[in-house]
Amino acid sequence: MTPLWRKAYDAIEQPLAAGSEAWVQSETFMDLATVGFRVQRRMLRELQQNTERWLHLWGWVSRGDVVRLSNQVASLERQVRELRREGDHREHPLLNGRSRTRPNSRQTSGRSAG
Repeated sequence: MTPLWRKAYDAIEQPLAAGSEAWVQSETFMDLATVGFRVQRRMLRELQQNTERWLHLWGWVSRGDVVRLSNQVASLERQVRELRREGDHREHPLLNGRSRTRPNSRQTSGRSAG
């Protein structure tokens, strides 16, 4: 047996749910949601730009500055790795497909120590 409060709730909720589902799935709602997201993104971008200008005015570092420097450092690290690979390849051309262990710089004399 269903309680009386539940019957009253269902009588009100079911028509409202059907109407709201139809509204959420409509093109008008999707268009409004899209405009809302675009406005929000633009406002956030402008807020970040204005905050960055204000920080630079006072000589402080902004998040954008840190991101740009991090990207530059990562790019330089990639370039150094690539140059190191090219240098290893030129230094040891026969080790092209094999493991690239560095040869010992000291020459062994063949004599035992002692």
